[in-house]
Amino acid sequence: MIRKVSLPDGWEPKVRDALSGVLPEVGNASLRPLGAGLDNVTLLLDGQIVLRLPKNADGAESVEREARLLPELALDLAIPRFLFTAPNPLGPGSFCGYRLVPGEVLAPEQWHARGLVDRPGPVGQVAAALDAVHAFPVETAEDLGVPVWDLREDFADDLDPIRQEVLPRLETMEGRALLVAWEGYLEDDANFAYRPTLTHGDMSLDHLLVTGEEITGLIDFGDTAIADPDYDLSYLWAEAGPEFVCRVQAHRDLPYSRRLVGKLDFWALAEPALDVVHGLEIDEPELVDEALGTLRARLDGGTRWGPGGE
Repeated sequence: MIRKVSLPDGWEPKVRDALSGVLPEVGNASLRPLGAGLDNVTLLLDGQIVLRLPKNADGAESVEREARLLPELALDLAIPRFLFTAPNPLGPGSFCGYRLVPGEVLAPEQWHARGLVDRPGPVGQVAAALDAVHAFPVETAEDLGVPVWDLREDFADDLDPIRQEVLPRLETMEGRALLVAWEGYLEDDANFAYRPTLTHGDMSLDHLLVTGEEITGLIDFGDTAIADPDYDLSYLWAEAGPEFVCRVQAHRDLPYSRRLVGKLDFWALAEPALDVVHGLEIDEPELVDEALGTLRARLDGGTRWGPGGE
């Protein structure tokens, strides 16, 4: 999610001073805000180098994780290749710099308006990227410090905050539907009978960079984990839609089943619900309101069951 960039007073001389030790040849080049997420802020240096600066401990951990993993990861799509990591002048941990990954960042509505979700090219490219990430040796990923994500444990731990913070902000029927979906996901052992693989963890449409009608880059590996490979379809399910996911699965010769759809429906609800909790924790009302709006829309939409499932 691209958010409004908020930087502390005096940020620019601090960043330029930090750059003097790692990129002295461009230390005086143009420098401007590029974007921000919940955990990082990004700047663009000299029109061609992305600087990512963590805002919190999670952001710092993601930079460290990517610095170890990305040099070992081979995809047909361009991915960030770090030029350096260095002490973060604006927050915890280290910041990094990498050459701009080719392509345009498009919002979901732009993907749909351009018809990209209906074209075979992007379907095949997403399928190939997923297969490449999921084929990465799990043992190697663990050696590189990629964490194992126990989805059942984490979503079970999240249930109390959901009950306390989110349900009171929903209509009674909305809250009941969310609770039924959450408990149903946790109680079904078959949802957790997967073979763990490396996952990107945040394969949303705005992380798939586009040039013309092709995907040319994939960014933001900060949530990479060893987990359920189906989770990498969750943002595509919510943003590109069931038919897109169905075609991706067909291209990979993998099933598009009721089991898969049930998990994707749950994750589509869990993501904004947890954003509500996080927004309250960090006192960001705009995030809370946005996440509540997304959650209500998805609850009102009901199941997203699409074509071709069994």
